Amino acid sequence: MASELERLTAPCGLYCGACSIGLAGRRRDAKLLKEIAEVLTIQQGQPVQVDDLACDGCLSDEVVAIVCRNCELRACALKKGVRHCSECPDFPCQPLVDFSKDGLPHHGEILDSISRQRKIGLDAWAEEQRLRWRCPKCGGDVDWYADQCYDCGAKLTPQFSPPQVRGVDPSNSS
Repeated sequence: MASELERLTAPCGLYCGACSIGLAGRRRDAKLLKEIAEVLTIQQGQPVQVDDLACDGCLSDEVVAIVCRNCELRACALKKGVRHCSECPDFPCQPLVDFSKDGLPHHGEILDSISRQRKIGLDAWAEEQRLRWRCPKCGGDVDWYADQCYDCGAKLTPQFSPPQVRGVDPSNSS
C-alpha cells in the first residue's frame, strides 16, 4: 500500500495534495464540490455529479475523479512499468509537453516538477510540495487556486490564477 505522499505524487508531476477537487473531498466540503461539479459540467459539456469527484490521489487504489480516471499520462507510466514520469527514459515526451501547455496554470509547472523530482528524489520533492501548499499562518492544507485558508481564513497570495471558464463569472461565486 502506498504512503500518503506517494499517493499524492501524480505520475505527471502534479502534487495531488494541492488538487482543488481532492482537497475539497478530503475536507468534505460539499459546497465547493458542488461548485467544481458545476464548472466541470460547463467545461466538459456533460453533467458532472459530486460523486464523480471522489479521489484520494493518482496513485491510490481507485482513481474515480472524472478528470483523472482516464488519464493517458498515468496509463502510459503504468504501461511502461514506472510509477512516475520522472523514472521514464523518454522524459520529456510530447504528451507531457502538451499537457503542460493545455491552459491550466498548475499544469504549466509539471516539466520543472519532474526535473526537480529527478534531481532530489520523489520523497524530497513530495515533502517540498506538502510544505508549499500549507497556510503560512496555521499550517492548514490549501489548493492551487486558494486565496484564503480554509481553516483559519487567512488571506493568501494565490500561486495560480483560476482558469477562466466560459459561462462562469468567477467574481460571482457564492
